[in-house]
Amino acid sequence: MRSIVSVLLVFCLFSCEEGKKFEDTYNQALILQYLVTPNNPQESCESIITNKDLCFQSYYQATGGSFTATTATVKTQTCQGLISSALYRNMSSIAQTCSFNCQASDWKTKTDAGTCRESTPTALVEASVNNPSVISCLRSCFATTNNQISNEQIPSYLFFNIIQEGE
Repeated sequence: MRSIVSVLLVFCLFSCEEGKKFEDTYNQALILQYLVTPNNPQESCESIITNKDLCFQSYYQATGGSFTATTATVKTQTCQGLISSALYRNMSSIAQTCSFNCQASDWKTKTDAGTCRESTPTALVEASVNNPSVISCLRSCFATTNNQISNEQIPSYLFFNIIQEGE
């Protein structure tokens, strides 16, 4: 008889437990996303400059010109300034990293596709502003923090506004 009462008691405890709430599942998903999200804005920022330099170098080589890549010191200083600027200062480091990764990926894609050899630096920069993949990627960086970004704000987050061709 005791075993039946024990089994019933255990069954009652488990059946009376409140089911998982949507908020709990959402919070778990956010924590997991946070744990797997890269979090190095300095490195990601410098990656933009490196990929931009490779793209521009490809263009200048194709047109017979010369190009001087950005030095490591300038990359570091430029990115430190950007990360602490009013535009990025209030963003989490994960959101900063996400934003920079979107742009680094855009420049790498242009280089890999051979677009850099065929377009002027100005056209390459304009292509970033109108690239649906870049815009979508930037929006996703803001969506993870439950913020929105308008179409008018997107160009201000594109790194080309700050970096120059080489040094």
